[in-house]
Amino acid sequence: MINFENRLKSLKDRRQGTRERALLDNNLSIIKSIDVRTKENYEELSESAPVKYVIGAMAAVDSRSTQISIDEGERVADTLISMLGTSGISAEREIQGSVALDIHIEGHSDVDMLILKSDIVLVRTPKIDGSACIAHDNRPMIDIIRELRQQSEAKLTSRYYQADVDCTGNKSIALSGGSLKRKVDIVPGCWYHSHDYQRTRAKHYKGVEIYHKGDHKLISNQPFLHIKLVNDKDTLYSGNLKKVVRLMKNLIADMPDYKKRVAKNLSSYDVTAIVYDMNEELYCPSYLPLTLIEKLRAHLSLLVVSPELRNLILVPDGSRRVFDSEEKVEALVILHSEVTNLAKSIYKILNPYGLDAYNSHQLLQKKIFI
Repeated sequence: MINFENRLKSLKDRRQGTRERALLDNNLSIIKSIDVRTKENYEELSESAPVKYVIGAMAAVDSRSTQISIDEGERVADTLISMLGTSGISAEREIQGSVALDIHIEGHSDVDMLILKSDIVLVRTPKIDGSACIAHDNRPMIDIIRELRQQSEAKLTSRYYQADVDCTGNKSIALSGGSLKRKVDIVPGCWYHSHDYQRTRAKHYKGVEIYHKGDHKLISNQPFLHIKLVNDKDTLYSGNLKKVVRLMKNLIADMPDYKKRVAKNLSSYDVTAIVYDMNEELYCPSYLPLTLIEKLRAHLSLLVVSPELRNLILVPDGSRRVFDSEEKVEALVILHSEVTNLAKSIYKILNPYGLDAYNSHQLLQKKIFI
């Protein structure tokens, strides 16, 4: 059986930081037997620990904590942009990733900040309007963005000398510690104007090319289309898409290490794509939230047994298959097992004298008003 009291403690610590950290942040003695952290809605429910855990795992992190992550990312990015300007490099910032989508599960979440050249872009040719592409910098774009990466490393290391500035990552420069309230990942790259963007001028069709340091190449990405597609479908299903993504990410975070190492072969991006593919299965009334566990369990069951269905699942922007390696299939099996155990554990709590190992009706019919 799952120890839900331990799960609730881990969930609380992820969402709000440990009690000890909260006391230090408030200049209070650790020896005092108090917890200054705010009680969240899921903690106030008159429900069993398993139900509280599920509701808490689905809920968005406190908006104030999320805003601190965003503010810190923007502060670091703006500082870097200003320093780059002194070297004649024009750049601008954009946020991407889990914090931008509000599917992060930690109160003190890392934040991904794109640093993009603002005075030169890659354009898909032939241009829609038929005009020629004229660049003021005749170097290959990969060399221009390599310079952006190198200058970013040098300036961040100099400016944030009290922090840990890790420049070993292929796609990002990671900053943590020192005066920083959050870990910030700086991702250098450039804009890419697709034909869809040239035709519509809609921001979500603007692509980016990220510099890969180790391979010295540019990697295509569509973070803003991903954000729009996920937000649109989440709105269509009353926030349930993001609830299920957060649940899955919390389940992975609470796995023992030997399982977690395998499960993490499915990235946050992959997990989001799996839930995105659930479509109508994401529908359920707000007062029947445990329905989402059963719908997720059934969805993962089908994916485990059917390679054909797995091969049909693409990331939201359609750029690649989710299950493109055996390692990801192994991660799926573990995640399916974890969701199944969660569903069975909740069933036993709701129906302690039942003879069945599991009956989905208990979860489908359990009303919870938050």
